[in-house]
Amino acid sequence: MKRMTAVLALTALLAGCVPYPGAGGDQATTSTTLPTGHFPLLDPGAAQLDSLHFRVYAYGSQEAQAISDAAEADYNRIMVDTNLYSFHPSGLYRIVVYANQGEYLKKTRQPQWSGGVTVGTSIYTFYGPALERTIAHEMTHLIWFEYMNNRVDPTLRWINEGLAVYEEEKAAGGGTRRIDLFSRLEPTLRSQPIPMDQLINLTPATERDRTVSLWYAEAVGLVSFMIERGGRIGFSQFLQELQQGRDPDQAIGDSFPGMWSSLGALEQAWQQSLL
Repeated sequence: MKRMTAVLALTALLAGCVPYPGAGGDQATTSTTLPTGHFPLLDPGAAQLDSLHFRVYAYGSQEAQAISDAAEADYNRIMVDTNLYSFHPSGLYRIVVYANQGEYLKKTRQPQWSGGVTVGTSIYTFYGPALERTIAHEMTHLIWFEYMNNRVDPTLRWINEGLAVYEEEKAAGGGTRRIDLFSRLEPTLRSQPIPMDQLINLTPATERDRTVSLWYAEAVGLVSFMIERGGRIGFSQFLQELQQGRDPDQAIGDSFPGMWSSLGALEQAWQQSLL
């Protein structure tokens, strides 16, 4: 049993995100969060720009500035949505943006479908239609793992992924609105949602084919429901209790008193909201 637990933890650590198709872009997002190691940086002559939370590497000073500004906006939005203003990163997060997919694949050796990858506290991606979405998604994972003290718990992955997609949807909407990346799955979510116990325990594995994932649609649906219906203060307390190792079922009741007493109650209320 201990060996199986260790294998599951390692699998979750090495595959932080499952690729899925989004709207308005052709990049899939994938995470590989490792404690150490880095991929090669950009070729000589590239720009480096430090900001409050990021060290950006890009080809061109204007490009680096634009990426830095967008990343800082993403970071501030994540802090607003999670109310984690007490959280302070241990150092600058690195964002490496390669010129194109060819350079990205050559230097990171990621699969052809990959649009972004995280290693330690660094994000590696490339210029493309989904660049801003990818950065927002991966940045959420970096913040999650650091806030959770790099603790890997497969049963919390639906929250981690749901929050990352939630922030990606906001980035896709320019930061002012959310673009629902899974709107086509809403009829299925209403008629045949994944039971909560399966959502928690049947985490999808990384697949090369970018199949629309009901698991992702439900994860982001529940997380957005907690934030927007339950409130950011309650969601912040929920994350804090998870950080302290509290059982999610109990953390829901403690964090959203008078609204949901358990994960089952949250699930039922969310399903009712879809009708």
